Order: sequence, then structure tokens, then C-alpha cells
Amino acid sequence: MTTPDAAQQPPTLESVLRQAWDAFHPGQPAPLGWLTHTTTQLHAYLREQHPTPPAPPSTETTSVTRLRRQMWQALRDAAAEHDIDPDAADRILHNVDLPGLPRRWHVRLTLPVKVEVTATSHEDAFDTAEDLIDTALTASGHDSNIDWDAATRDDATPGDLDTAADEPTDLR
Repeated sequence: MTTPDAAQQPPTLESVLRQAWDAFHPGQPAPLGWLTHTTTQLHAYLREQHPTPPAPPSTETTSVTRLRRQMWQALRDAAAEHDIDPDAADRILHNVDLPGLPRRWHVRLTLPVKVEVTATSHEDAFDTAEDLIDTALTASGHDSNIDWDAATRDDATPGDLDTAADEPTDLR
């Protein structure tokens, strides 16, 4: 006699295989290990054909992600509207392992730059080098400039004659 619960459950793979063996081989015992081996092979085949889909993200994970995004956006908006100091907002964000706010930076660099130019004097060499660097910065498309008044003119050493240079305009 079966219970109502047993009648509602689907048969197991092992019971289906036993019934199939008995149907095709009545009265013969199944070979040793046949049931276990066949069950294992069927399970492996089904896993290959129908891999288990990834579990949807838990609501806890999505809630934490949403909270982190909202916190970052709220601090960015508050800093943009001058409700909070951007440095304070950055400190808060870094304390909870969130990326800092994107900010525009004005950077002052002191670089030793060596440029070879053709000039007729020490002063002309510096002026030509400064013009060359300004032209290169302008051509790069960046909003950059050099404060030449704050620059130090360290050294300009004369070298070989440049025979390929154009004639001065005042000779023409």
C-alpha cells in the first residue's frame, strides 16, 4: 500500500532503470555495477547537455550594490552643489572602499627639458626652444600652457654650424 505522498513523487532514475532491465530481461539479474554505472553516465550526460544556470544574484548582494552606487552618487551630487567639501566626500568614500570623485587637477611640474634648436644667440636659442615647446603643446589639443616667466634658463651650449638653416630675413 502506498501513501499519498509516495504516489505524488516522480520515480527515481534508479527505479526506472530497474524496471527497464526487468522489462527487457525478465528473471535475469542485472550485471554487477550496471545500475550504478548507468546512473552515473546518465547524470554526467544530462549535466553536459543542460548545465545548471547560474544562480540569480541574491537580493542582499543587489541591495548592497545599489546602496554603494546611491552613496557615491549622493556624495558626488552634494559636492557638485557645494553642500559638502569634495575632500570630505573623498574621505568618506575611501573609508567605505568606494572610488573617489573625479576632479579636475591643475598640475605644476618642473622638468629638465633639452631641446636642440638653430639660433644665432644664447637668448635667441632660449626663445626658439620656448616657442617650439609651446607649439607642440598647442598641437597636442590639451589645455596646457607653460609659465615661461617662472622658468629658469639653466644652460644653452652652442654646437656645430647648421648649414641647412634658412638665411635670415634681414639679408633678403
